[in-house]
Amino acid sequence: MDEIRNLYFQRSNGEHRLLATDVTEEEAYKEMQKFMDEHNFKSYYTRSWEQDDVKTYDVGSWTEFFKWTNKELV
Repeated sequence: MDEIRNLYFQRSNGEHRLLATDVTEEEAYKEMQKFMDEHNFKSYYTRSWEQDDVKTYDVGSWTEFFKWTNKELV
């Protein structure tokens, strides 16, 4: 069974915005792409790492990230 978590967008000032709840990692990728399309951002790579039950996705903006976690981020 796929793991279910929430997806957040971390702004450059460190604030987090909830983008999707109860999504699999595959669904999270789709939500990230949708968000980037809506903001006219083209990602040329994606790298990720997990630390303290938070999976962080770097899509090339240098200062903003997506986070997939069960923790509540504010």
